[in-house]
Amino acid sequence: MDAYTPLAQSTIDASQPGQPDPLALDHLLHSKSRILRTKLEVLASEIQARFALWDRNRERIHTGKGSVEALLDQSTHLARYHLQHQRDVTRLHESALRLESERRHEDIQCWRDVVQVMRDFLDAWETHEQARNRSIFLHHAGSRPEDSV
Repeated sequence: MDAYTPLAQSTIDASQPGQPDPLALDHLLHSKSRILRTKLEVLASEIQARFALWDRNRERIHTGKGSVEALLDQSTHLARYHLQHQRDVTRLHESALRLESERRHEDIQCWRDVVQVMRDFLDAWETHEQARNRSIFLHHAGSRPEDSV
C-alpha cells in the first residue's frame, strides 16, 4: 500500500471543505500583483509629471527673470543719466529678487512632492515584492514531491 496517496491526496484536494483552492489563491495573488504593478506605474508617472511641471515652472521663471534683468540693465543705464527714476530701478531689483525666491520655492516644493510620491512608490514596491515572494513560496510549497522529479 502506498503511504503517500491517502494523506497527500487529502491535503491537496481543493474540493474538500476547509482546504484552500490553489487556483483561487493563485488568482488572488496575481490580481494583487497586477494592482500593485499598476500602482507603481501610476506613481512613476506622477514623479515624471512633477518633474515636467518643475521644468516648465523653472523655464517660466528663468524667462521672466531674464526679461526683468534686461529691463534692469536698461533702466540702470537710463537712471545714471537721470532719464529714469531710481525708484523704477529699485522695483526691478525687487522683481528680480522675487523671481529668484520663487525659483527656490519651486525647487523646494518639487523636492517635497517627489519625496512624498517616492515614499508611496517604495511602499507599493515593497508590498509588490512581498506578494511576489508569497506567490513563489506558495507555488513551491504546493508542489508535490513527484512534481519536481
